[in-house]
Formats: sequence, structure tokens, C-alpha cells
Amino acid sequence: MRMRRRRYKGDIRRIRQRNGRIFLVICLVVFGAAAVWISIDEEKSEEKAKQAYKEQISKEEQEDEQEPQVNVEPTGPVLADETEKQQWYLRLVNKDHPMTEADVPEVAIETVDANGYQVDVRIMQDLEAMFADARAAGRNPMICSAFREWDMQVSLYENKIERVMQEEGLTQEEAAIKASTVVAKPGTSEHQVGLALDIVSSDYQELDEAQMETEDQKWLMENSWKYGFILRYPMDKSDITGIIFEPWHYRYVGKKAAKEITEQNITLEEYVGAGPVQTPVF
Repeated sequence: MRMRRRRYKGDIRRIRQRNGRIFLVICLVVFGAAAVWISIDEEKSEEKAKQAYKEQISKEEQEDEQEPQVNVEPTGPVLADETEKQQWYLRLVNKDHPMTEADVPEVAIETVDANGYQVDVRIMQDLEAMFADARAAGRNPMICSAFREWDMQVSLYENKIERVMQEEGLTQEEAAIKASTVVAKPGTSEHQVGLALDIVSSDYQELDEAQMETEDQKWLMENSWKYGFILRYPMDKSDITGIIFEPWHYRYVGKKAAKEITEQNITLEEYVGAGPVQTPVF
């Protein structure tokens, strides 16, 4: 029969110390492994986050490339630049920008038709093209006034003043103000520089607002800009031009300006930045 060995207190103490050291080692190993695992897991999470961020940025860049570009419309009207304003075809002639007899430019004049009407030779090609296309469209407009010499403008203006005085009983000063809204004072008429024409329908030749209802005039109002011409004194613009609505008065301004003026429904005064005519209204 085997006898149990009696353990002494010293042995028990040594055993407990050994077990304690083993437990400590085990704890260190476990905690070390856990720390390593946590560190590896954190690195993996950080790497995944970086990759996700890169993928998001790449996706947004691709969407930006595929998204159609939106053209930003310019604010305000498109006006003539300073260089354009100096061109002969944009010369502003009105009550606030008058010419003296000596100021009237000498231009080469060419006869337009059998009636002897004349214009600046530089606008002839576009004018002839406009009339040719009008006839091809079944329209038959006709010129009733074009280039005017200084003396002719003086005569027209003075005659108009006399008629207004007689018909409305106004003083000469009052009649002159009212007459100037219909017949330009000498030095303020575009007819004097060979760039303006009065064009009417062959079916109706009166210079009144009924002119705009004719088929010939409708065609001109719709198409004249294509050839460099604008309706110079349009409806509801008298406060800017200083002239009554004239659905027969066309002015050459060049094709680019004519297009921009017509599309924006503005006047030549506005296009060159001159502002409204400051003229007393009777």
C-alpha cells in the first residue's frame, strides 16, 4: 500500500509561486496576442477606409466628366464693343448726336433703282440681296426715300414745321419740337449719311402705322436683319429714339449688329450704349 507523501508548507508555497508565474506568462501571451490581433484589425479597417474613399472620389470624378456642360448665359444685353462703335455702319446720328453741314461725311453714293434713289455704295450688295429675296418670296417692296443732301433735309424739315403750325395752331418753337419727331432736323437724319431707306409696300404706300399690316412690310420686319438692316424706329421705343414709330424706316448696321439688335429687341441707341435721346416732348 502506497503511502501518501506529506507536503510541507515550504513545498506548497513554491508550488503556488510557480503556478503564479505560469499564470502571469499565460496572461502576457494572451494579452500580447490580443494586442497584435487588434493592431492588425485596425490596420485592415484603415486600409479599407482608404480604399473606399479612393473609390468614392473616382466615382465622383467620372460622374463630373459624364455630366453635360451647362453654358452660362451672359447677363444683360449683348452690346457693341468699343472697336465696333467706331465702324462707319454703326455711326449714331440722332438729336443728341447731330452733325453740322461740315460734319456730314463724304461717301460714295450709288443709284439703287430707276427712280434715282441712292445709298452708300458699301451697302448696295446686301440691299440688292434683300430685295431679290423679297421678290423670290412673292413680295414687292419699294423704296420711297434714301440718301438726302443737306439742302433737301432742310427743305423737308421746314415744310413740316409750316404744316404743323397751320394744322395745329402751334407756335414756331412748339411746331419745331413736334415736327422733329416726324422729320429729322438737318444734321440729325440718317438719310444724310446714305445708310437709311424708307421702304413701303407696293400695295400700300402711305407712311402711317397701317404700313406694318402689309405683307411686304411683314416680310421686311421678319427678314431684314439677315441682310444687315434693322427697323430703326420700332414700336414702343420713341422714348429712346426720340422718333415716332416708323414701320418703313430701315437702317443698315451690318449683319452681326442687326442680328443682335433684333434678337434683343433693342434700339441702335441702346446697342452702342448711348442712352435715350434727351429731347423735349411736346
